[in-house]
Amino acid sequence: MLTKTNNAGWGNKFRKLFRSRDIFFHDGATLRRVRVGAGVQLSAAFAATLTLSWSAFAAAQLASAEFGAAEPVRSSAEIVRMEREVRAMQADVAAIKEAAQKRFQITAHEVRSLGLDPARLQDQNGVGGPYEAIDGNRADPNFKALFMSWKQLDSLEQGMIAIPSLEPVKGTRFTSGYGVRSDPFKGRAAMHAGIDLAGPIGTPIYATADGIVGRAEYHNGGYGNLVEIDHGRGIQTRYGHLSKSMVAAGQRVKRGDLIALMGSTGRSTGSHLHYEVRIDGKAVNPIPFMQSSDYLQSVQRRVSNVAIGGPAKAE
Repeated sequence: MLTKTNNAGWGNKFRKLFRSRDIFFHDGATLRRVRVGAGVQLSAAFAATLTLSWSAFAAAQLASAEFGAAEPVRSSAEIVRMEREVRAMQADVAAIKEAAQKRFQITAHEVRSLGLDPARLQDQNGVGGPYEAIDGNRADPNFKALFMSWKQLDSLEQGMIAIPSLEPVKGTRFTSGYGVRSDPFKGRAAMHAGIDLAGPIGTPIYATADGIVGRAEYHNGGYGNLVEIDHGRGIQTRYGHLSKSMVAAGQRVKRGDLIALMGSTGRSTGSHLHYEVRIDGKAVNPIPFMQSSDYLQSVQRRVSNVAIGGPAKAE
C-alpha cells in the first residue's frame, strides 16, 4: 500500500512549476510556437538566483566600506606618540606665524619710511578659487591664524612691486632737486615737481618699477617727449625731455626695462632726464625712492621672480 507524503506533494508542485511550456509569437501574418523545456527554465532560475545573491553581497560590502568598522583600540604608547607629534606641529605653526608677523612688521616699516601707508599696497580684491567647505568647529585656529599672517605678508610684498626703487638712469649728474627753485627760463621762484639728471643725448632710461605705460607722447606743457607709467596702487612715474620713446601706451613693462633715450625736448636747456614720482596724482620727492633700502629692493627682486608684474589696468 502506497502512502502519500508531503514530499511527494512538493515534488509534484516542483515538476509542475518547471514543466515544458509553449510560447506563441504572432507577427501579424503567421503564428509561431516555441517550446521551452524544463532544463532551460531551471538554468534561467539558477542564473537569476546567482545574480540576486551577488547583488546582495556587493551591497553589503559597500555599506560596510561606507560606514566602516569601529576604529581599533590604540595602545597608550601610540596615544602618547600622537600627542607628542601634535604638540610639535603646533610649535612649528607658532614659530612660522611669528616669523611671518616679524617680516611683515619690517616690510611695513620700510614702506612707511617712504611716506606710504602699507594698507595702500595690500590688495583687498585679488581673491578667488574653488570652494571647499570646512567644518568650522574642527578647523584648527592655529592654522587659520598662520594662513591670515602669511596672506597679509604676501599681499604687502606683492604690492611692493609698485614702488619705484631704481635709478632711472645711470652715470649722470644730479642738476636740480625736487621743490621750489628758481625757474631757468623766467628767473623767479617756481615749483619743480621732480629731479633733473643730466647726461648725453641717447643715454638709456629704465623703468623704476613694474607697470603699464599710460602715455608715450609729446607733451606741450613742457615735458617734451614724455613717458608716464602707472604702477598701480595710485603710484605713477614720469620721464620727460626724451629724445626717443622705446615703449607705447598700454604696454606692460618690468622694473629695469629700457623705456626711452635721454634728450632735450620740450622746456629744456640741455640734455637731461626730468624724473617724477606721483602718488594719487600728486608729485612727491623721488629721492627717498631712489635711496630705498637693500631690504625693500631684495623683497621686490624675490617677488618679481614669481609675479607677472604690473597692475591689471592703468589707474
